[in-house]
Amino acid sequence: MKYSRSEASQAHASAGRRPAPAHPAQHTTQHAAPHPGPAAIPDRRPNPAPGDRPGAEPAAKAFPIGLVGADGLIPDLVTGAKDLSGSLEILAHLGAATLSRLAGVPIESAVALVRAKRSRATAGTGTRTATLARLENEVGEGPLTEALTGTGTAAMNHVASDFRWGLYRPYLQDAGFDSVLGLRLSLDEGTEAALAFFAANPQAFPQHVIAEARSFTDLASRGLRLALELESATTRASDLQSALESRTSIDIACGVIMAQNRCSYNDAIAIIAKASSHRNIKLRKVAEGILANLPGGAPDTHFEH
Repeated sequence: MKYSRSEASQAHASAGRRPAPAHPAQHTTQHAAPHPGPAAIPDRRPNPAPGDRPGAEPAAKAFPIGLVGADGLIPDLVTGAKDLSGSLEILAHLGAATLSRLAGVPIESAVALVRAKRSRATAGTGTRTATLARLENEVGEGPLTEALTGTGTAAMNHVASDFRWGLYRPYLQDAGFDSVLGLRLSLDEGTEAALAFFAANPQAFPQHVIAEARSFTDLASRGLRLALELESATTRASDLQSALESRTSIDIACGVIMAQNRCSYNDAIAIIAKASSHRNIKLRKVAEGILANLPGGAPDTHFEH
């Protein structure tokens, strides 16, 4: 299924944004002592890509900006995304770009999506932020987790001197981040999401930046809801197509049995059901086995949508 492209004027996209005052130079911190943990974040990698090392601008990508809604610019999280994972990646990059302008320093970002009866989905602007997002699910703490379970906002402006998140904080230091901000997104019941922003600079998220970041997450919530609705509609369409194809195979197989045994449709269904129960396989598999033995092979049951 192809997504439609929505556009917004550049004037609207830049309206209301004012850069924050410049912050002091990066504060030098001592790293925590070596610690055990379920995951490791490397400190040094050869030729790291932009957006993977603290203090670097997130890698530029041709992501769409958004569409103009009644209350502001709603981020477009579906144009150019193949699936929901792609939408989450777009959200992380748009969030990083927005906060970088607001804070006046390079910002990286990660996102987590939690849905009932589904595994937690995460994405980030680089390898380190994506790893930090996955790590939270293992250690049970961090900016995303606190934003989802607490008041909706989790800020740490000097990682080296803050004693929260005893299991998670050393990984932030290893990754070179000295400021972190977590914000919850407002979604439908049964679905939760949060954005985390990371900066190498200390004091990167003062109150006025946090307030502006909340405004972004309000709009981002709407964009993510649209992406989730589209993903749900796509899944329903796929399920319906599969059900139609399955039913067609069973009906044709019943026709074959009726012709061979001179029996009714109900009798034919009973024969297929008995075979399904005896062999412990689905009705569709029994029907497809019958059709595969026809002289001309199994008929095509493909449906266009």
